[in-house]
Amino acid sequence: MAACSVLEKGATYPCPNVLILQDGNKLVKFKKGSRRDITDILFEAEILNFKGSCKYENPLGKWETQVDLIVRFLVVRGNANKSAGTQFKYFVAIPSFKSQLEGKSIFPVIGTFKGKRNTLLYEDRIRLRIPLDDPTRGAALKILLGLQLSPEELRYNRDKRKN
Repeated sequence: MAACSVLEKGATYPCPNVLILQDGNKLVKFKKGSRRDITDILFEAEILNFKGSCKYENPLGKWETQVDLIVRFLVVRGNANKSAGTQFKYFVAIPSFKSQLEGKSIFPVIGTFKGKRNTLLYEDRIRLRIPLDDPTRGAALKILLGLQLSPEELRYNRDKRKN
């Protein structure tokens, strides 16, 4: 994120780095018991991009950064999907907090294909509050975005990328 937060006397602090995981940015959902053929695809979802901003606060003498993100998804209905709906999950993870509450949050995405449309653009707005010892260390934080994949779905992504 390019945005910076301005605090007392003109001091600015850069926002944490937000990254989309390469192996976790796409999901191909197949119908159960399928051969993993193109005709068995229920839907394909992808994190397209994100935009965001942050600000630093010092409530009660403890620093935190508030990160606001808008995450954009593209969902394409597959040949095996006869319903109008789609549902999957994505996550926001902060590796330096992996064993704490702030370490990972999972969010649902529930969408409906309108009429005969086979594509769906979806935006989700989220707000993270991340505690910090020092606001100058905020830029060193990494925030990871990815789709919540099963081990099989992750393996599919990795195999597809190799080809």
